[in-house]
Amino acid sequence: MRDTKSVKVLVVDDSRTMTAMIAAHLKDTGFEVVATASSGREALEKFQAHRPQVVLLDIVMPEENGVETLQRILHVDTAACVVMVSSMGTEAEVQDCLKKGAKSFLQKPLRKDHMLSVLSNVCEGPGVAL
Repeated sequence: MRDTKSVKVLVVDDSRTMTAMIAAHLKDTGFEVVATASSGREALEKFQAHRPQVVLLDIVMPEENGVETLQRILHVDTAACVVMVSSMGTEAEVQDCLKKGAKSFLQKPLRKDHMLSVLSNVCEGPGVAL
């Protein structure tokens, strides 16, 4: 695995509890939460402002869902590394996200060890600027 000391992460979820839990899971791991967002519009603004190497993006959000936000982020940066997160993701939805450019998928409830493994794997993949 690459040195993940500098991996900046944007966490997008309309649940403040979930963003706080993810931030707690990533604390002292080498992944740094540089920003959080609670909507697709806010996610795009924070993505452009912070240019994180990884985006953890919830699928089910009000106003604009995660799939729409994924497409908007990839329109800004085709090499963006986006990992979709959902408690209600169906297999078809997961495959759709992957076809549209997501690098991976995490199922809620999140387990810290699994999340770190997925993040480490996507950071080793091509196109992730560390």
